Formats: sequence, structure tokens, C-alpha cells
Amino acid sequence: EGYTILQIAKRLEELELVTQEEFLEAVNEKEYDYDFLKEIAQSKKQKLEGYLFPDTYFFRDDATAEEIIIRMLNRFEEITDRYKQELNNLPYSFDEVITIASIIEQEAKLDEERAIIAGVMYNRLRDTMKLQMCSTVQYALEKRTANLSYDDLTVESPYNTYKYAGLPVGPICSPGEASIRAAFQPEEHDYYFFVVKDPEEGSHAFSTTADEHNQNKAQYKQAVDKNFHE
Repeated sequence: EGYTILQIAKRLEELELVTQEEFLEAVNEKEYDYDFLKEIAQSKKQKLEGYLFPDTYFFRDDATAEEIIIRMLNRFEEITDRYKQELNNLPYSFDEVITIASIIEQEAKLDEERAIIAGVMYNRLRDTMKLQMCSTVQYALEKRTANLSYDDLTVESPYNTYKYAGLPVGPICSPGEASIRAAFQPEEHDYYFFVVKDPEEGSHAFSTTADEHNQNKAQYKQAVDKNFHE
């Protein structure tokens, strides 16, 4: 969970199944006949980002990149079919909900917090607040960094949710089922902010107002927190 297309390609090459070049060519140049792929944006960094479901797979030594991708897309379809009916209750397209799920995957460590973080995102989107999710900036950067600088937050990219309102142009990684479920079934609450409470555990403190958020940053010594810096 949380791998990007590039990380998947690297892993497959390490396993000596296919080369990164072969895999990326199959991702971006081949056509795959799935209804859920018909609405994805053509301006995405990697065409199938977010749709190669993370799971345990067994492949023949001579499996092609295309076969591997089809297996992962089939599994994605199998998993997401469980939640598609929830689209009727959401004001977003399927691709947009998967984009939300991918951000949850990068922002959350604890399963019990995924639906809460989903609720934060939906609240901010509803009230036309910028999402300001660090994970989208990391995806936009040419090379990921351990600590984002404020200059990083100005990077020109349709994935930069500090610079542009709304959702990024597409998913930023492959979300697992827990994050997909959270995106389709967000928790309803009044939170608009969160900050890391316990870095080792990965838990967050959630708040409704910017003042409460600033208090949480001070309490949990998150002075360099980049989320929601306005």
C-alpha cells in the first residue's frame, strides 16, 4: 500500500520479472478495457496511478508487464466493486474518490484514523479550502525529501494542493482497501485540521479551528508542520 507506479516498476525489476522500462511502457502506452479507466485525466504523471491494487501476487517467471498490470487491475475492480454504490452519496467522480483514497494512504498510518482524515478532506473541499496535503507536494517533486521546505510548497504542479484549490489531477499512489473504504465512507465531523501527535505511532490530533490547530502544533512540538500553514 502506498507505492507509486515508479516504485512498483522498480520492485518488479528487482524481482527480475520485467524491467522498469517495460513496465512503464505497458502502463502508459497500452490500452486497458475497464470502465473505471475511461474518465481518468490524460495529464496524469502515470496513466494508471492509483489503479494497480497493492496485494500479494504470484506470477510466472515469463509473465509480461501487460499480464501483471491486468492482474492488478482485475483485483482493483474486485475490491472497489464493494464500495461503488457509495458514489451515490458523494459529490465526486470515481476517479476523484480514488484520488482522495490515495492521499489518505499517504497521510494516515492508523486504520482507525483513515475515515477521520477522509472527513477532513471532504470538509475542506466542501468549504472551498485548499487541501494543503504535504503528500501531494511530495508526489509533485522530482525527488522526495524527508522534510518539505516552504519553497517546496510553491512547486508548479497540478498535484500541488498548497498552490491550487480542489483535488490534484489524479491519485498519488496505490491505496489499499482501508483507504479506499475510508474515501467512500468518510466520517462526518467538524474537523478541518490535523497534526501528528505521536510520530512513532503515527497518530494525529484533530481540530476544528486554526487556533486549535496551532495549539496542537505547539503542544505536540510540531513547529515545522507544513499542513494547513495558512
